[in-house]
Amino acid sequence: KEGRTRHDLGREEFVKRVWQWKEKYGSEIIDQLKALGASCDWSRTRFTLDEGLSRAVRTAFVRLYEEGLIYRGDYMINWCPRCGTTLSDIEVEHREVDGHLYYVRYPLEEGGHVTIATTRPETMLGDTGVAVNPDDDRYRHLIGKTAILPILERRLPVVAAEEVDPEFGTGVLKITPGHDPVDFEIGRREGLPAINILNGDGTINENGGPFAGLDRYRAREEIVKRLKEEGLLEKVEPYRHSVGHCYRCGTAVEPLVSTQWFVKMKPLAEPAIQAVKEGKIRFIPERWTKVYFEWLENIRDWCISRQLWWGHRIPVWYGPDGEMFAAMDEAEARAKARAYYGRDVELHQDEDVLDTWFSSSLWPFSVMGWPEETEDLKRFYPTSLLITGFDILFFWVARMVMMGLKFMGEVPFREVYITPLIVDERGQKMSKSRGNVIDPMEVKEKQGMDALRFTLSHASSKGRAWRLSWDQLDEARNFLNKVWNMARFVLQNIEDLPEGLSLAGHELAWEDRWIMSRLARTVEKVRMELDRYNFHLAADALYHFTWDELCDWYLEVVKVRLADEGEGRRTAQLVLREVLDALLRLMHPYMPFITEEIWRHLGKEGTIALAEFPRPTPERVDPEAERLFDLFRELVTEVRAVRAELGVPAKAELEAVLSSDREEGEELVREFSAPARRLARLSSLRYEEDYRPPAGAAKGVVGSLTLYLPLSGVVDWEATRARLRRALEKVEGELEKLEARLANPDFRRRAPGEVVAKTEAEARQLRARKARLIRHLEG
Repeated sequence: KEGRTRHDLGREEFVKRVWQWKEKYGSEIIDQLKALGASCDWSRTRFTLDEGLSRAVRTAFVRLYEEGLIYRGDYMINWCPRCGTTLSDIEVEHREVDGHLYYVRYPLEEGGHVTIATTRPETMLGDTGVAVNPDDDRYRHLIGKTAILPILERRLPVVAAEEVDPEFGTGVLKITPGHDPVDFEIGRREGLPAINILNGDGTINENGGPFAGLDRYRAREEIVKRLKEEGLLEKVEPYRHSVGHCYRCGTAVEPLVSTQWFVKMKPLAEPAIQAVKEGKIRFIPERWTKVYFEWLENIRDWCISRQLWWGHRIPVWYGPDGEMFAAMDEAEARAKARAYYGRDVELHQDEDVLDTWFSSSLWPFSVMGWPEETEDLKRFYPTSLLITGFDILFFWVARMVMMGLKFMGEVPFREVYITPLIVDERGQKMSKSRGNVIDPMEVKEKQGMDALRFTLSHASSKGRAWRLSWDQLDEARNFLNKVWNMARFVLQNIEDLPEGLSLAGHELAWEDRWIMSRLARTVEKVRMELDRYNFHLAADALYHFTWDELCDWYLEVVKVRLADEGEGRRTAQLVLREVLDALLRLMHPYMPFITEEIWRHLGKEGTIALAEFPRPTPERVDPEAERLFDLFRELVTEVRAVRAELGVPAKAELEAVLSSDREEGEELVREFSAPARRLARLSSLRYEEDYRPPAGAAKGVVGSLTLYLPLSGVVDWEATRARLRRALEKVEGELEKLEARLANPDFRRRAPGEVVAKTEAEARQLRARKARLIRHLEG
């Protein structure tokens, strides 16, 4: 806004401005967490630059430095020209980009030339050697000879290096130790100097000769132009390759040699690997264990210095001769310097700050008062569970394990639940530039936070991504409306129910036994899936029970009893109150706001958050009630399907006859005739063992029973059969596609489990519909 950089302000004023910004906007994250319904002890909020945490950071740094695990040295680092700072390896995002492969002729001192392919011609300004693979017969004779660098005419020794890939380009590699990690290692081994050709802003420095001052990409253009003019550019080919980009700003990073601070990682990584191998930490999903091992087993030293002003300043002071003193504060540094020099000397502190992940790696114990042995530290370290995204598995999780083991002698947590990343409905990462960001606070206003919580939980399979769309949020809001309307119906119908009255001693109807059995199974299922961190399966169980069983069936069946007076009504009221009570407690972790409100209307004291989570009640599981009620549901569903497929007028009441299995048929008619007639719009329902259907009767299947619906005079069979044939052709076509997909091993192996399950369910529905259509046509 002011058109000024941090350098224009100066360090002190810049840091002051950032603190002002933090005070103004820092509470927004807390406000959003509260809006989401997070139940935290807000009195324990911590900020990474709080004095207590700053002391922990300085303590950790000094101890690691004194043990030789932190050192300062020249090393190949990743540099972001836009941010003007170093990046650790895992802060670099590698992307495939369309570039070019430039084939450049390097003259040989004794005559002739060798052609070298490169994607970055500008880095040739820093070349100090040429390498060939010693096993490559084409170029083995060049080892020990000298090439001449085009334009700058620097003499370049030709060396042998097994790192050279004979299949890439021409099989000859130009060595730029100052700007490539592989070249850096070859250069160190062969004694080749590392020449830095870049300024911090990505322009060419004085080592670039005539190209000094040009932007790196403009310099590339000018160098290519010059090579063409001198006849040294053999050809240019399109080439797609991986380029590292800054995770903050997206700028292409530059590898370069710089003096930085590093942590030796191998000694810290080994105990962290062993801890997981010994089962002290478990990753969920388990596949992340392999990823964790792969990273730690191939870990490089961690560059922890950043050329920024906001953050924990590196606690090292330099004497007049460059001697370093790591200390908790300047007074301690002066004391160490006085002991070293024998007198007071002028000191200056390192200008860089620490990588923010350095302080974050100490979080599990620094927030509890470490390095002091506080009561909080004794009580809360280690914790039980860490929930985080896979994108910071290395940034944060692995480093917390390493630092926890180093300073506390124990792992910081027992289990790590790795969540997927939230992406849009097309699987793309959300970003402001794409315009596909879903703002939680906007969701709060449109659908409510409960809708967001339930949507994310319902979609939280153990893949790499959550696909989130406004349509899903609308569906969740519809479900919440269903819950609210269900609760309102129950509350209206139990207004006269005495508070202390218990369900014990009341005779339950079949539908009561069924819903109580289904509730018991739902409690068991939800608890089991939550214990397994299958939040989506627990959410699905709640959705299915609430919508498909309680609302669609039990409430519809029990409405008649609620309208009457007598013991049947009272029992139904007690069942409804007990089901609603348990269901609210099961749902509360997913939708805290609506359940808290309904809990209050139910007349409960205190917050539902402190109510006991429902316990398993296996004694209420009633297989007999489930069998008979499911048969009733199948009957009503079959009649409705026949009515829809054959175009039976909505107001027409049909005669229904069951045949075949006498015991099951008579039991179904005896126990559920009234609700079946009402819900399926039947004029009558009876069982006849030797029923002979009249012409024009539709036929269906209900369990082991055969269902007949006489439709003469109700349906125009000639027109209906033509429509059924068309419908059958369509169903067969759709089913053929689904079955081909399910028969494909690649689909079953690669598709997410929920996609395979959904496809299988669709195929089952189509098979059932196909069978019904065939029965109608045959009838």
